[in-house]
Amino acid sequence: MKINYQKLSLTLVIITLPVLAIPMDMSMTDDDDDNSIPSLISDSIDYSTVIPVAHEMKHKHGVPILETNGLTPAERKYWENYNTTTFFTIEEGNKPALYYHIVTILTIFTVFYPISLVLNNIKSLWYIPFLTVYNGILISSLISLKIYSNSISHLNLYPNNAYSPMSFILLIFSLIHYFSAVLLKTFKWIKQDYSSLNEEYPVNKDEANFIPLDDFDLEANTSRSPTLYESNSSFKNSNEGKQVKFDNSLTHNDNHTYKDSLDLNGSHEYSDQISTHSQLPSHRNSDDLLSNKIQHSLNHSSFVYKLFSNSYIQTFATKFHFLSSIIFNCLNYPMFGYLFIYFMTGITVSTLLGKDNHVFNLLAHFIKGGVFILIGLLSLARYCGCLSKNGLAWNKALVFKNQISSNSWFFKYYPHGMITMEGLESFLIFFYGSTNIFLEHLASPGGAWSAKDLQHASIAFMYIGSGLCGLITEYILSEWRFNQVMRNTKIHSDAIHAGSPGYSPNPFPVFTIFWTGILMSAHEQASKTSTTIHEQWGYLLAYGSFFRLLTFALLMLVPNKNLNPARPFTELITSFCLIAGGAIFMQSNDEVVQALEYRGLTSMFTLNVNVGIVTLVMGWEMLLLIWKFRLQKNNQI
Repeated sequence: MKINYQKLSLTLVIITLPVLAIPMDMSMTDDDDDNSIPSLISDSIDYSTVIPVAHEMKHKHGVPILETNGLTPAERKYWENYNTTTFFTIEEGNKPALYYHIVTILTIFTVFYPISLVLNNIKSLWYIPFLTVYNGILISSLISLKIYSNSISHLNLYPNNAYSPMSFILLIFSLIHYFSAVLLKTFKWIKQDYSSLNEEYPVNKDEANFIPLDDFDLEANTSRSPTLYESNSSFKNSNEGKQVKFDNSLTHNDNHTYKDSLDLNGSHEYSDQISTHSQLPSHRNSDDLLSNKIQHSLNHSSFVYKLFSNSYIQTFATKFHFLSSIIFNCLNYPMFGYLFIYFMTGITVSTLLGKDNHVFNLLAHFIKGGVFILIGLLSLARYCGCLSKNGLAWNKALVFKNQISSNSWFFKYYPHGMITMEGLESFLIFFYGSTNIFLEHLASPGGAWSAKDLQHASIAFMYIGSGLCGLITEYILSEWRFNQVMRNTKIHSDAIHAGSPGYSPNPFPVFTIFWTGILMSAHEQASKTSTTIHEQWGYLLAYGSFFRLLTFALLMLVPNKNLNPARPFTELITSFCLIAGGAIFMQSNDEVVQALEYRGLTSMFTLNVNVGIVTLVMGWEMLLLIWKFRLQKNNQI
């Protein structure tokens, strides 16, 4: 297919025009208000003592609100009694213990646990030792928190706060996760018969120290051509052995080389087109095969070998391997989400936010903003290649009939067009809207429904309606997705049970994000600063949804023809908009805005700081994923 790049560029320009009409008010004005600072001009000034300058600062940036003009008596009384007490401003208590807890929790959340996820994902021998260090630091951090709490228990600054019980839950979950990981890895180490294993699957000696990528991801772009499927290569299955996974190769009986149709200049054609699924490789569990290389590469004096060789641990691993597998998989990735919630709760409690009825407004902003942050982080991970085996990295994915039983639930009910990220997003939108109708109303005094409550409830109604429409659209587009795959593959359709081009042109998730941003950006608040901050994250979400639409346009104009991640550049901008918009969303709650106003900080403070922090977070995430792929590519663990 010859791409007309002039038409493509013109199409993108035309699509771009509407977004330029959005009146985004993010100019570097610092909420200028020339009338807020008293004029210094006076006839009685002795000009001989005046030092000439081109411009004197007349805006209120950095000027505390009590030093500005225009406050009503009620406002001045409120700000004069404004309480700035936090756990950081009091002089009592064991401050070194507090700071140790903060530093270690921040390091655990941003560094240690993400690295442990990478090590587990590539089945590294360092995973258990690293997880041991992680738990040791976590326990020491929680002990320091307990020491600090005991040192200020008489003050009772934040009674019945959620951070203390959440700390206990974090400790319990972390220990359960650790022991389930040890039992699961031990069982995988002892369960195989290596002689029969090597007879059926010969292992290359050069790969003896390499444990390949977990089935959670697919590293498709290795050193070989991403469009070439050679013989003598592995064929892998998904988490439940139901979805196909390729390592740049697809083996068939004739040992022919298959060059994907994306390689338009290739000299090889797949002339012997696969006509029946019997020619495809049969089902194998790659985890069972490849996890057993661990034993061959272990040093008998190492910590891991001594741990795995312990007779008691082996006994428990053999008896409870199924339970430990379920527990580990249920906790491994959700633990990162819990750490995120725990970290944000710590910030809230330490600054004494969310007391009394303020907690509902705080929760509404933190939950919604946190969801957008996590969606943005996930989008960036998808861009880097994560979840590509499931077709969730905007790449083509296939499920072959010989990989699943015709009597299984999976065979009967799995969509012909597979499950897409748009379908998952539609379900989450529908679920969230269904559970969030009354959250903002809880903060209303007297229980009466106000216009503001109805505005927020109407947004929940939009989530319910959009989510439901999105789910129905996914059902309607199922056959379209399958046919789209068939048009761009040379494998016979009789051999394929399900397929997806890597996306679904379902506008409703994007529709929801766009209108959430637009509606909230036009939502007048009690102060100009609060209104401007709402405009910032509102327009960021609107821009992010626009670039997601551009992603759909690019993928429809240039369809995926291999199994590699598509990596549309528009998703980098979408990820940034979602993460930054979510972060500013969280900070737009009433109490945070008041804290900014009291200290003279304007809306540009939140925008500037968040843009810088978000780019650092994105860089760290991409660095971790590049490191993961490089470890796998170079067989270094």
